[in-house]
Amino acid sequence: MNLSFLLVLFISFFTINILPWVLALISKKASGNNKVIWFLMSFLLSWLGFIVYYYLVIKPEWKAELERKKSKRILRNENGMPIKMYEQS
Repeated sequence: MNLSFLLVLFISFFTINILPWVLALISKKASGNNKVIWFLMSFLLSWLGFIVYYYLVIKPEWKAELERKKSKRILRNENGMPIKMYEQS
């Protein structure tokens, strides 16, 4: 892979996933319990976004892929030989 692509990937991952947590911890606008609560909320909301993405995008595609594989499955007998299916007209 190209080194610049990996660098862009790393920077975007850091910016989107880790930077909000770091900013919550180093912020001077909040202190004490407020800082901890801000950190926990940014951490938990990122996981909430992942869960929503998983159930709306990833899981339906995964189920559709399983259905496609099931429809392509070949019936076999106890010896592993394909069973020929004859159409009745």
